Amino acid sequence: MNIIQFFRILLARRAIILVTLLASLFTAVIVSQLLPPRYEARSRVILNTLKADPATGQLLATNMLRNYISTQIQLIKDMQIAGPVIDKLGWANDPALIQSYANATDGRGTDIRRWLAQQIIDNTTVSSVEGSNILEIGYQGSSPEFAKQIADLIRDTFIEQNLRSQRETAARSADWYRDQADRTLRALAVAENARTAYAKENGIVLDANNVDLESSKLQALSTSSAMPTAALAAPISPAKVQLDQIDQQLAQAASTLGPNHPTFQALQRQRAVVAAEVARSGGGLGGVSQGQIQSAYAAQKSRVLSERDKIDHLNQLQRDIEIRREQYQKFAESASTLRAQADVGETSLEPLGNATAPTRPSFPNVPLIIIGSVFLGAILGVCLALLVELLNRRVRSDSDLEHAADAPVFAIVGNRRNPNGWVSRLVAWYNRRRQRDQLVEA
Repeated sequence: MNIIQFFRILLARRAIILVTLLASLFTAVIVSQLLPPRYEARSRVILNTLKADPATGQLLATNMLRNYISTQIQLIKDMQIAGPVIDKLGWANDPALIQSYANATDGRGTDIRRWLAQQIIDNTTVSSVEGSNILEIGYQGSSPEFAKQIADLIRDTFIEQNLRSQRETAARSADWYRDQADRTLRALAVAENARTAYAKENGIVLDANNVDLESSKLQALSTSSAMPTAALAAPISPAKVQLDQIDQQLAQAASTLGPNHPTFQALQRQRAVVAAEVARSGGGLGGVSQGQIQSAYAAQKSRVLSERDKIDHLNQLQRDIEIRREQYQKFAESASTLRAQADVGETSLEPLGNATAPTRPSFPNVPLIIIGSVFLGAILGVCLALLVELLNRRVRSDSDLEHAADAPVFAIVGNRRNPNGWVSRLVAWYNRRRQRDQLVEA
């Protein structure tokens, strides 16, 4: 079958095509009038991703923005949003809806709350406005006011759930960090008690800079030995220098530790010993020679070296205390920050006005249905015309006769085609071209 034969068939069966087209159009109009109208209201919410977190001051990374928006779209069409919407509407206690649920499920399947929430989800659409951080929430309802109410309710519930989730997550994290801080604080107290007990057991006292007093005395002797000879004539002794250092440490310990602290009491005992030594020496060197200072320095150095193992162990205990104190500060700061975030009443979501009641139904779309019915009717008509032609084949031209008889046609007698018709002119042009091609081949 060539294109000419195809058009001849359509022309001959035009009545079938026309009837099919009109039937399709009539059916579409009737159906569009019988279908219940659906109205779609749209409500918008801004994802304020450029706003820093009020508690932490952090901003959302740009490379995570697309995933963040996709996640929010999925959350809007989730049970955790649709469920609270059902609760606010009170549909689960509506007798009519309870009866509809019983008829639809026969008492089997999910509970009524989830069944109603699924209807909310099915009628909800969410999309992001191109080139912005705005989400558009649409809901299709049986009336304009109903659709507007549900669209705004979904948006408000989404914002509330987002804030509640943010608070609950921050509160759980704050509790965990607070628990870790309490554990670290208890471990810190144990470490401090162990250090104090070890210092008491071995008679070691640390100053405010965590340096033992024997090492401080050695440092004072080292300073005195480095002084010029003229300066040694001044009434100054290592015991006097050490006494001054102990007085400074006592002043600092009194303000930080208190008079009952073991370190403070050990400093007082150490001061009494050093003060007695200063009293015996008359408060100064009184012309002590460089050799005497060097001898005292060597003796003090030997004393410090003999207790180096104890001092090293005490320093290790002190380092453990410093590590635990640093851990405690970090845990306490994180717990405080997260607790402030849990108490914040702000979220990165902001409503953008209220939904407006639609004036026209979004479904059924009558113009679209009519256009679709025209195309569908035309296609069905053409298919039906071809089917009828195949079931009842007819000879409509000399080419059909040649195909049926498998013999060439030499002449046409009694041709009553309208010479002015476009189909006849097209057929004549096609026949002349075919005959010319046959002569060329011969």
